[in-house]
Amino acid sequence: MMGLQCLFSVVGFCRPTGKMTLRTAFTGLLCAGLATAVRYNDNQVPLTKDGEEAAKNFPEVKQIDLQSPAFLDPKSIAAGFDNGTSGPTSDATLNYFLESLASRNDWLTYNNPSFKSDEGRSIPYVFLSTSSQPEIKANSSSSEKLRVYLQGGVHGNEPGGDQALLALLGKFDANSTWAASILEKMDIMILPRYNPDGVAYFQRFLATGYDPNRDHIRFASQQTREVKALIVDFSPHVMVDAHEYSANRAYGLKDQWAQAVDGQFDPMKNLNIHKDIREYSEEVFVPRIAGAMDKLNLRWSPYITGNAREEPLVFTQLDTQARAGDVSLALTQVMVFLTETRGIGLGSQHFQRRVASGLTMIEAIVQTAADKAEEVYEVVEGARQKFIDGVDEVVVTDSFQPTNRTWDFIDLPTGKLVEIPVQFLSSTPVKSNLTRSRPEAYIFPQAWKEAADRLRLNGVTVENIRSEFRGEVEAYNVTSIELASTVYQGTVLNKVATDILQKEITMPAGSFWVSTRQAAAGYAFTVLEPENIDSYATFNILPVNVGDEYPVYRVLG
Repeated sequence: MMGLQCLFSVVGFCRPTGKMTLRTAFTGLLCAGLATAVRYNDNQVPLTKDGEEAAKNFPEVKQIDLQSPAFLDPKSIAAGFDNGTSGPTSDATLNYFLESLASRNDWLTYNNPSFKSDEGRSIPYVFLSTSSQPEIKANSSSSEKLRVYLQGGVHGNEPGGDQALLALLGKFDANSTWAASILEKMDIMILPRYNPDGVAYFQRFLATGYDPNRDHIRFASQQTREVKALIVDFSPHVMVDAHEYSANRAYGLKDQWAQAVDGQFDPMKNLNIHKDIREYSEEVFVPRIAGAMDKLNLRWSPYITGNAREEPLVFTQLDTQARAGDVSLALTQVMVFLTETRGIGLGSQHFQRRVASGLTMIEAIVQTAADKAEEVYEVVEGARQKFIDGVDEVVVTDSFQPTNRTWDFIDLPTGKLVEIPVQFLSSTPVKSNLTRSRPEAYIFPQAWKEAADRLRLNGVTVENIRSEFRGEVEAYNVTSIELASTVYQGTVLNKVATDILQKEITMPAGSFWVSTRQAAAGYAFTVLEPENIDSYATFNILPVNVGDEYPVYRVLG
């Protein structure tokens, strides 16, 4: 069953919608070579380096001096990095680097938490602050200072992500004046290597075979739960999730093109994130990230997925699915950015350019947040309060908006850069489809403790009512279901349709109550409205069949 679960989590095409999955499906396309040979901790993608002509399009970025372990001490690079069987920097080297920084900088604290990876490896993080009484855990007495969280290494075969964060730390260490100017404005928590088991085996997945970036509904891994608790306790205003994307995945009917952009980036798009956060991310941060890339002649684009062998090409921008860690956090009203560098499958090729690209995007976000710290703080805190007080409808389902544009590719037969027209399914913004009025609260039986626990993991406040509830509510009657044809992340997804009806109910003391007057209610909307692609009905946390009454009720104001 282990192999089967892992296989289907890789292939992952069949979702109840009948549509191509987005980031989920791309997981399969990135790792298509694994589909017939998934093994315990032996899931490396094939090495596919750029040819001689194509490689000329990726020179080193001479303007950037990288201060991370792989560049400060090239002898520390693991032997398997060149042939794509390991990353460059071992856990021991990473830990030594972090501890060394902490030993000579009083603004940096090294933390090795009590929780470990699924196979017992350490998951260290660092906290950067010049506050007189720095607090990693946010609380009501915390200073009005911006809080920024950066993570990398979520997927173990994407070393450009964690190395870019180490390079950022190295730059702070090398330039104390710049570090002081940044930390005057914000506190920063950096978890450079989220998935040390995946790094150890140079595979995308956790040791269990689960995709760590698709585990934020079921929380199947204890490691996912522990790291999420750390992030929720820190309560950031801004977050960056640093990844790499597949370099030489071929597009076109003749497999004749590969993406040429050095970096992809996008803020989160889900419409249950307050519009002030979404608009500020797009209007202020995105141009600055793009400008930083342009200044270094680095090619960039929004984050996309797409089918391989088709023409005309169709690219789909970042989706809104809360199963991904970045979206799930953004739904608690956080300004979240995804960065991706061109790197999977290249081994050590172009690593300086890859890390420089990742550092450039991350640094642009951090610098923008510092330059506009008071404004960013006010936007996020203000959006949280507006969201808590708001009456906007809940967006249950959404869709992309098609447009046309060109894309930078490498022509694989010649190695030359070319621009190819694509149909671009934009999520800036997505279009709302199914919406519902915002309830004052959701109520569900105490028997469904697993649902309540999962909500709490993502920062949602769930209370037990002290006395019996009697009143009129909106109930969901299940009118149809459609089971997926494959296993996904250890379950079979269920596409659900319902009719809403009003009724009087009685719920005993102890039943679970989820107020929508909280910043994390956006996540609750996503998982509790049954038609959502990431709902507890979809993931069979609250299993239903045709004719059932879904065991969650909407309490209206």
